Amino acid sequence: MQSVSSTTGRLAFVVSFISFFAISSSAQVNSPFSRYGLGNLVGSQHAISRSMGGLSAAYADGNNYNVGQAINFNNPATYGSNYMVTYDLGLSIDSRKLKSNNPSGTFSSVYLIPSYLAVSFPLNKAKGLGLAFGLRPITRVNYGVESRARLAGDSIGTIYEGTGGTNQAFIGIGKKWKNLSVGLNTGYTFGRKELSTTKTFYNDTLQYFESKSATQTNFGKVFLQLGVQYEFTLSKKENTADKSAKSLLMRVGATASLQQNMNAIQSISRQTFVVNAAGGLIEVDSIAKQNDIKGTIVMPATYDAGFMIMRTLTNSRGNFQLWSAGLEFTTTQWTKYRYYGQPDALNNSWALKMGAQISPNPDGGTSYLSNVNYRLGFQFGKDYINADGNGLKHSSFTLGAGFPIRKWRNYETQYTVVQAAVQFGKRGSSVNNITENYTQLTLGFSLSDVWFIKRKYD
Repeated sequence: MQSVSSTTGRLAFVVSFISFFAISSSAQVNSPFSRYGLGNLVGSQHAISRSMGGLSAAYADGNNYNVGQAINFNNPATYGSNYMVTYDLGLSIDSRKLKSNNPSGTFSSVYLIPSYLAVSFPLNKAKGLGLAFGLRPITRVNYGVESRARLAGDSIGTIYEGTGGTNQAFIGIGKKWKNLSVGLNTGYTFGRKELSTTKTFYNDTLQYFESKSATQTNFGKVFLQLGVQYEFTLSKKENTADKSAKSLLMRVGATASLQQNMNAIQSISRQTFVVNAAGGLIEVDSIAKQNDIKGTIVMPATYDAGFMIMRTLTNSRGNFQLWSAGLEFTTTQWTKYRYYGQPDALNNSWALKMGAQISPNPDGGTSYLSNVNYRLGFQFGKDYINADGNGLKHSSFTLGAGFPIRKWRNYETQYTVVQAAVQFGKRGSSVNNITENYTQLTLGFSLSDVWFIKRKYD
């Protein structure tokens, strides 16, 4: 039974890994904001964190049976609490609506995008040593904007297009000493950014060739993220009659993603062309072309810090989390961003996040819904994009739940939870010409199993 479960898990990992890249390459969204910096931040967090307003610095599963085992890859200090091999996969459906005041108009888009793919396992449970690795998207660039104007008596159309994004392949290790946990993530940040501008003249008497200017940049560099958590007891009440205890705990946490000076290679082309009958481009003249232009893209540092308060119940069945609530602050120094030495229309971003989680009756087993973990959250702050010079306010409200598929006590070595999160957000306010409203649905699958057990009998 164990070998079948292991084989199935490994097969699922390979299939999901291939699907991750397939979906990522086909994801489409039309957001002019993604023109700036490295693109739109896709919120590369676990579904649990998303449903709690983005809390991650102080969040950890621990050994709470009703929560299961999930991978908080945003704080590697949590890896030291790993007690089972866990496979995590997340997918998101994102719906966005842009509203423009001048010119007046609304634009909508819906797309599917992978959120994360991660695996974690304990290296030594007795010593609190764990490891995790995976892949996650960080930003996405994808937009197409068309404008028309009059120039010297002629009509001219301009199409601005962009594609690309940034991803992270990571591996991390965490160590826990009683109440203190520390960890680090490292790996490789990589991506590309393709921008193009196409101009077309509309004239009945004279023929003009269309022109296209395009820039493609590929970049990458090793990254480093540090994390720490400390947990302590605020109060504890024991019940000798049923040998149970209720505790009120506090956990504080912080992470720091250090600045990266990524190596970049750029290609530039300027050409005139005509369109054939099939809609393809036929080059008429190559005005300018240059390849392998080396440069640097500076990705700034990010800092997170927060705390969580938890109410737990310990009895003969195990340890259960009744509820938890937390607060977190995050900031990124985007004014230090440089693209081949040039700044962009960006400003330092910040966000204040609040979230909570409750399980009605996790140890009673009276009904399925009493074992579900219900979550909500809220965050507000300042977006890092400053396209019109007025800044972009950002706020969102989140809801979510963790639905256990298998009860812990029915399957001693396996635990599966479907994590769901819904986020309703807005970027911009009345001072901005363009505002964006979005709804994001994230489904996460946390599959845990004891895969590496030394057999005692054949």
